[in-house]
Amino acid sequence: MTSAAVESNRRILIIDDNPAIHEDFRKIFGAPSPAAGALDTLESALFGGGAAPAPRFEVFIDSAYQGEEGLEMVRRASAAGNPYAMAFVDVRMPPGWDGVETVARIWLECPDLQVVICTAYSDYSWDEMITKLCRNENLLILKKPFDKVEALQLASALTEKWRLSRQARLRLEELEAMVAARTPEIGIANKDLRALTAQLTAAKEAANAAKARFLANVSHEIRTPLTAVLGYADLLLEPDQSPEQREQCVHTIRRHGDNLLQIINDILDLSKIEAGRVKIDLVSCSPGDAVMEVISLLAVRARPKGLRLDAVCDGPVPAAVRTDPIRLRQILTNLIGNALKFTAQGNVRVVLKFHAGSVDGDPSLEFRVIDTGIGIAAEELQQIFTPFSQGNDSTSRRFGGTGLGLTISKKLTEMLGGRIAVESTPGKGSTFGFSIQTGPIAGVPFISQLAPLDPDQGSKSVDSHAPSAIRLSGRVLLAEDSPDNQRLLRYVLERAGAEVEIVGTGTAAVAAALSGRYDLILMDMQMPELDGYAATSLLRNKGYRGPIVALTAHAMTTDRAKCIDAGCDDYATKPIDRSALLRTALTLMTHAAFPSKENVT
Repeated sequence: MTSAAVESNRRILIIDDNPAIHEDFRKIFGAPSPAAGALDTLESALFGGGAAPAPRFEVFIDSAYQGEEGLEMVRRASAAGNPYAMAFVDVRMPPGWDGVETVARIWLECPDLQVVICTAYSDYSWDEMITKLCRNENLLILKKPFDKVEALQLASALTEKWRLSRQARLRLEELEAMVAARTPEIGIANKDLRALTAQLTAAKEAANAAKARFLANVSHEIRTPLTAVLGYADLLLEPDQSPEQREQCVHTIRRHGDNLLQIINDILDLSKIEAGRVKIDLVSCSPGDAVMEVISLLAVRARPKGLRLDAVCDGPVPAAVRTDPIRLRQILTNLIGNALKFTAQGNVRVVLKFHAGSVDGDPSLEFRVIDTGIGIAAEELQQIFTPFSQGNDSTSRRFGGTGLGLTISKKLTEMLGGRIAVESTPGKGSTFGFSIQTGPIAGVPFISQLAPLDPDQGSKSVDSHAPSAIRLSGRVLLAEDSPDNQRLLRYVLERAGAEVEIVGTGTAAVAAALSGRYDLILMDMQMPELDGYAATSLLRNKGYRGPIVALTAHAMTTDRAKCIDAGCDDYATKPIDRSALLRTALTLMTHAAFPSKENVT
């Protein structure tokens, strides 16, 4: 049966062996019998009578006079998709089935048919009917003689009940069909979910394993130079050490201290890149100058080995490109530094080559770092850009380093729009090549050779800024809570000619600055009571205008901005670069606007 048929079903079956009962029901529901309908029509034609009155409850009534006939009519109606909503069934219908037997058989085939048994309780008591039919929500009893209004109410309520029951059943069948249709999909989804869960579990285990390896490698790479630092520091305390031996200890401690700093910087760089916190600033710059600056800086490593370190152009290259010069120099420093580390004799050469690109492709500039070093085995090339990978353990023990430089270089190259690759032959050397996008080159001049390298340029540049060449004059307030750093910085500053006063907290720094006269304040940013950020902000809020330099072990770009925002004029990271600190102090103390007492509240 369709949903529309369900909504309008008012089909009622009367099962009773007495024809008069059928006529009574038809009168009750206002549904004329066929004979009555013919007479009414004839009467209207002969006497001009009006139309028959509208039924009080619009129903369709069928009649059956025996139980067997009623069952057959129920079957035919159901097969035709037009079932009865309810039936009024008399109990006594000789000589065939009685009403209770008829209802029992009908319910075997149509269990949702609403049934009203009409009885005077002369044949069956209520308990006997329940015993035979069992308790059923679709069964009611109408006691004879019955009231017309009662019959109307029963018909109205039970046909509505049948409609709601059938709607619920149809909806349930629809839902079951939907579930059946979706069950395979759910099974597939569950299978995919299990597979994804397994992948996530494997990924988590792999991540935990990688984390464990990372921490183990970090621990090893830090403890190795730290062992040398502590060991040679102990040797310095030996009373029988000669001046030459003490000097060797100092140089060894400094060398391993630099290694420790490089490891920490590499780890910080990698963590910033992985966290997406590295900002690429694209500006116009000279790639040739970047190469020559790095070569000038690293020439000091090439000379003791007798290595030739140079750079050439393979054809004309742009004099200027649009890239991040700081990141470009960082990549070049890592690759050229690695080449020098693993090359004992011969040379290291940097080759620049311009690629115009296809019609739709962007132009790029290629850098190749070619060495004549130990080379890399084919099986080790697969992991050369993996963090803490350096070919094999013997290479790491022989040459040192974490292997993070190549990982950082690869990621920075990709951020500059290029890619990096390596070719190598064991015993003959390696070539690391990387490319960067040049940006627009319309109107940019091209060059065919780079400026000659001055072998002494790097050392002269360093010597001209040696700590011994810088002289300070004036008073410095050093706010630092570490006694060891207090002694070290006092020594450096006083040796350069400054007068130094030391306080150990931010609160003391504010009090001293507001009551004394200082040409420079060096403010540690991590101190008890009141940290350097709060102390600097408080001084600026009170009108203090003297120069303040932040001292901090935090080396991120965002940390520098935080110090400047707090009111500092400059920023120095720990461990302190002695020459850089003295140059900064000299600049600020020379141009300082000395605050007067009147301008400080």
